[in-house]
Amino acid sequence: MSKISVIIPTKNRNDLLNQAVDSVINQTYNNWELYIINDSKEEIILKSTDPRINIEINKRTSGANGARNTGINLSSGEFIAFLDDDDTWEQNKLAKQLKIMKNTDVILSYTGKKIIYKKNKKEKEKYSYKKTFINPFITLQLHNYIGTTSSIMIKSEVLKTKIKFDEKINILQDYDLYIQLSKIGKFYGIPESLITYNFDKKINHISLRKNELILS
Repeated sequence: MSKISVIIPTKNRNDLLNQAVDSVINQTYNNWELYIINDSKEEIILKSTDPRINIEINKRTSGANGARNTGINLSSGEFIAFLDDDDTWEQNKLAKQLKIMKNTDVILSYTGKKIIYKKNKKEKEKYSYKKTFINPFITLQLHNYIGTTSSIMIKSEVLKTKIKFDEKINILQDYDLYIQLSKIGKFYGIPESLITYNFDKKINHISLRKNELILS
């Protein structure tokens, strides 16, 4: 039974973080470990005491890239999934992606997403999923059709031995990672909305690509 390592980078957002953590705990697939990487000196307070959860300090460059790379280095799973602290997963997200990863030769899978956009007490909802055109590398030359890291699962050996997040860049980190990965392996998309991607104008988001996704 394959273990999945889940990595959540976070900074000073306990309420949102607990919602994200709950969506991991509620997964139908239960052989996972969770690394919450704290990119702040502020203490993290979780409602859950699940023994599969580990809280660690970001030991690399400050920011989401360094936090994710810290989690990658600590992880022990066969596959790695990422979750932003302001997003949540559907209960069968890990199970559906794991099935694809085990039954194909892809190195990355991604899912559709429900986007909730909040501004001035108004809320809009949007579905987003984009297909590969010819192959991932060519499609990524046109635009970042995969989107948020909250939707992806990657073979851990690839991240541990070949490609990590580039800690020298402050934006488009996910886009850069996907382009590098597309040069060495295949991707698979699942059209279902298996994540809820929250965008609230009042919140500083862990991913600076939130605005671009909303406008795409």
